[in-house]
Amino acid sequence: LKTDMGVAWHRFLAFPNIWFKRNATGETSLGALLPMTSGGKPIDFTDPGDDDVFGVSQVEQFSWKGLLDFSTCTECGRCQSQCPAWNTGKPLSPKLLIMSLRDHAHAKAPYLLAGGGKTMEGEEKASQEQLAGVPAAALAEAERPLIGTAEDNGVIDPDVLWSCTTCGACVEQCPVDIEHVDHIVDMRRYQVMIESAFPSEAGTMLKNLEKKGNPWGLAKKQRLEWTKEVDFDVPVVGKDIEDLTEVEYLYWVGCAGALEDRAKKTTKAFAELLHIAGVKFAIMGGDEKCTGDSARRLGNEPLFQELGMENVAALNTAFGEELDDDGKVTDESRKPKSAKKIVATCPHCLNTLGNEYPQLGGDYEVIHHTQLLQHLVDEGKLIPITPVEGIITYHDPCYLGRHNKIYTPPREIIGKVPGLRNEEMHRHKERGFCCGAGGARMWMEERIGKRINNERVDEALSLNPDIVSTACPFCLVMLTDSVNGKKNDGKAKESIQVVDVAQLLLDSVKTPADPADEPETKSEPEP
Repeated sequence: LKTDMGVAWHRFLAFPNIWFKRNATGETSLGALLPMTSGGKPIDFTDPGDDDVFGVSQVEQFSWKGLLDFSTCTECGRCQSQCPAWNTGKPLSPKLLIMSLRDHAHAKAPYLLAGGGKTMEGEEKASQEQLAGVPAAALAEAERPLIGTAEDNGVIDPDVLWSCTTCGACVEQCPVDIEHVDHIVDMRRYQVMIESAFPSEAGTMLKNLEKKGNPWGLAKKQRLEWTKEVDFDVPVVGKDIEDLTEVEYLYWVGCAGALEDRAKKTTKAFAELLHIAGVKFAIMGGDEKCTGDSARRLGNEPLFQELGMENVAALNTAFGEELDDDGKVTDESRKPKSAKKIVATCPHCLNTLGNEYPQLGGDYEVIHHTQLLQHLVDEGKLIPITPVEGIITYHDPCYLGRHNKIYTPPREIIGKVPGLRNEEMHRHKERGFCCGAGGARMWMEERIGKRINNERVDEALSLNPDIVSTACPFCLVMLTDSVNGKKNDGKAKESIQVVDVAQLLLDSVKTPADPADEPETKSEPEP
């Protein structure tokens, strides 16, 4: 048995680490992020305590489970082999990240055991007498910043921290259930909230969320512009209907689905499919705000909670529940989860609404649009009859697949569309490769290594497909940008399309116009 916290420790720590994984169901620690805590208790951002610590700036501020994670690492490298950042030449290796934190914690341990530590102002807590017997190496280790460049003698380089897309591939592959994403976000929280040290481009996104409630900074009235481009009525809660008791589903359109041109095509296609199938639905319109996914994964927990609580209050009211003075649902008006159905086209919205809003008092039955579409096809309410010829390959969105275990519905829909031949990419389902947009990376420049979306599109193009399909607006944007770039460089055929599964299904459900059915135009008589 080694005493230097080497690889042999995992033989003893693996079982406790697996046993104490944060999900009692035995699932990996994906989906919801945990609320920010200090001293083991969630922080109340409306009235934070004087001693509350925001995020992690020192290794001892990690939870006991975090320290157990670091010591449990087997150094097998499975996380590293699957990491999209590492595989595209970026400095982030989940394995090396955990090992660096482990080695730093061990080297700093004599100092901590002697009572050492720093206050928020950087002052030493321990007396000279307490630190008298501490080895010089441990004292030197204690002076290292947790996040800092090589010049600063930092333990974790900022480029390592900000390269993460929170795709969850590392967590999915770890044989001893290390929770890498939780630890990365904890360190990001301190950098964002206390140091204001994060990629500058993300600052624009945060300002737009604060002022306009969406990452693009557009006026809320523009959320309804897409409804003018369809030839049927889309009811809006509070405008066309009083509340959601009049419909079966609330369609949560999302910021991209309402405001981004490419994603709006998915929104219109899905809404038309619901209309064809006779499903009653409504939207929130201008009352819908960003769910806060990007803010939370960037590390701005207070902004996430602010947006989330506003959305939860609006949703609970829309579902016909009454709120007390504190904004909580009254016991008398509370409805069962099954009576509050939401369908979302964005997996990030799906994840936040379904997995994270319960932390804020919002319990809803949330499904993805591919799940509902598959159900409607199986029931015969949507019948794909028109062939869509060609080879198709499907890209698994990380927040639909790994984070929420939804792999089958999109493939079932593709399989029901006549004429399509599905070819799977080598990396698919649980081992699917990220598009590069998660973890708020959608709003940051990618300056190091190969672009992650280009890596994914190269894999797709190796199959020579006619269609690249996905089921996420962020993935749609990233894949489309890469494909268009390769078309411009002559590396992809001009005919290749990048579309959402809903667009494919609509093309097949709609019968093409028969020229024979069109009214004849009378020609002018010849003189």
